[in-house]
Amino acid sequence: MNMKLYYEALTQDPFDVLPLTFHIKDGLTDPEYADFKKTFEEYSKNPCFKNVWIVKPGENTNRGTGI
Repeated sequence: MNMKLYYEALTQDPFDVLPLTFHIKDGLTDPEYADFKKTFEEYSKNPCFKNVWIVKPGENTNRGTGI
């Protein structure tokens, strides 16, 4: 949210700058997980994309611990 506010303050679209992000709150049953899985599979099939995915542990652990 902070990055979104920052880029909007610069009158830039944050989604032109920030990488594709999925926020999965409820595990495998979360609709966001289905979106992630679909996108991951599409990217994996295309040799033009270099797949690097960062998966962080659950909610309220945004310190990078456990990456």
